[in-house]
Amino acid sequence: MLKSIKNPALVLCLATLLAGFSACKKNDNPTTVDPVTENTYSLRVSAGTPASSYLVQTGSLNAGTITTAGIGVATNLTTMTAKNGFYYGIDNDSGNLVKYTSNNKTNTIVKEIPFKQISWAFYSSFYKWKDDKTLVLFSSNASVQFEYAILNVETMSITSSGKINVPLKADHYFWGYNAAFVGDKFYLTYTQAANSTDLSDRITYLAAMDYPAMNNVTVSQDSRFGAPQHYTLHMPGSFTDNGNAYFLASPNTWTTADINLPFGIYKIKGGTTQIDPDYFYELTDRTKEEALGLFYLGNGKAITKILDRTKITSSNAYGTLYITEYYVVDVINKTKTKINIPASIATAFSLNILVDNGIASIAANTPDGFYIYQYNIATSAVTRGAKLDGINSVERLDLIK
Repeated sequence: MLKSIKNPALVLCLATLLAGFSACKKNDNPTTVDPVTENTYSLRVSAGTPASSYLVQTGSLNAGTITTAGIGVATNLTTMTAKNGFYYGIDNDSGNLVKYTSNNKTNTIVKEIPFKQISWAFYSSFYKWKDDKTLVLFSSNASVQFEYAILNVETMSITSSGKINVPLKADHYFWGYNAAFVGDKFYLTYTQAANSTDLSDRITYLAAMDYPAMNNVTVSQDSRFGAPQHYTLHMPGSFTDNGNAYFLASPNTWTTADINLPFGIYKIKGGTTQIDPDYFYELTDRTKEEALGLFYLGNGKAITKILDRTKITSSNAYGTLYITEYYVVDVINKTKTKINIPASIATAFSLNILVDNGIASIAANTPDGFYIYQYNIATSAVTRGAKLDGINSVERLDLIK
């Protein structure tokens, strides 16, 4: 099941998470281009039959209607991440790394650079922001060698790159990549799966190393759980709170054939080199529910998606069935509280939650319609915000400016 994601049909399915559709042009004077100012929020959505992807910007998520009508034409720019008015992604034609803006009519490339330092592929790559100007890109190079490239987003230059030296057992491959920065330490967690069976060895490995040198690597093991969340390029699976890092173990049906492994939160204390042996918070009845994603709210809390596992018979269920509910997880007190949103279609591995200014905006496709629900973090109150009209799914929800 694990390596089968490299099957062309499944690759095409997941590739829609990264493909974009709006006109593109290059800017001859990149230093004079400003971020989009007329809109604040960005949605990368799938719409139409057959489905295509669009970048849509809007000034409000709490009212009105958001639609792709009259917006968007095809481009080969992907959206990897967005910050401070700019998008970052890959030009699928050239393979270049691009920084660009969008205004509902056209994408404008601010700067692009060759990107050969690591072997980038959406199913085996991920990223972490170290700070507002430093984006660190990672790849597993076809699941056999971890690599990194440190990007200065202001100058669009790779300042450092190389291999991360962690051992791989014979006839195995890396899977379940999840990572976090705590100060000047970088933590990479993963499992290893057998080439012959695609089943993990039911061990979570932690590689702890110094940043930015990516050296002094120490590797430890934890056998209490065996599947860190995969596809963290598309949906967060970790966060840092009060100097500690928290990660999601997620042996979901989409990414592994392993059964009877726990879904839960594990912890790394800042400055240490092992997973905290005294902490694990199991989130679900592992035979009946799955947990996906950790969207950080602050103060030791995050939103996770809890899915009805009894109704998942194939990967198609994630995009067609109303099986997803949203919970606030308190990792300090080990509690979870359901958010008052109707059961919705999961759209697995989508960044459909945006946390900003005390509000978590959650794009949820429910039997009542497709809306952006507004969850007030302080009061737990929920209101139904903007309606999404003619939209099949939300792949990303970002604050642009």
